[in-house]
Amino acid sequence: VDKEDEESGYIYVLSSLSDKPEIANMHNLYKIGFSTRSVEERIKNSSQDPTYLMAPVKIIATYKCFNMNTQKFEHLLHRVFSKARLDLHVTGLDNENYVPDEWFVVPIEVIDQAVSLIISDEILNYEYDSLNSKLASKRLEP
Repeated sequence: VDKEDEESGYIYVLSSLSDKPEIANMHNLYKIGFSTRSVEERIKNSSQDPTYLMAPVKIIATYKCFNMNTQKFEHLLHRVFSKARLDLHVTGLDNENYVPDEWFVVPIEVIDQAVSLIISDEILNYEYDSLNSKLASKRLEP
């Protein structure tokens, strides 16, 4: 990164601090999101937002992005981990039902690996193996 590079936002990984058993007892549950402002600013009202499962959250990782569309980076991560997306309904303060779609049951090491593979343009050769909780090389069909 040098002075010509333009900051374009953050990719962040959060864990939930919910005390609801169905969330608190879930291992490797992480929200993958993006923000054009600081992550701390983005999550400050998490306990009132169904996107954050109506609970406080803890920042696990942040990746500062430069010279890119950070939202597309986030969408690519979501697509890679789509098989591990959390299927849960959350009731908001307005008593409406929401399905937060940015939460995934994936080990943090695998999320880190996916970020690295996206940066190196190698992600196209991998897919998420949800049975074994890892990124695996795609088999090329003859």
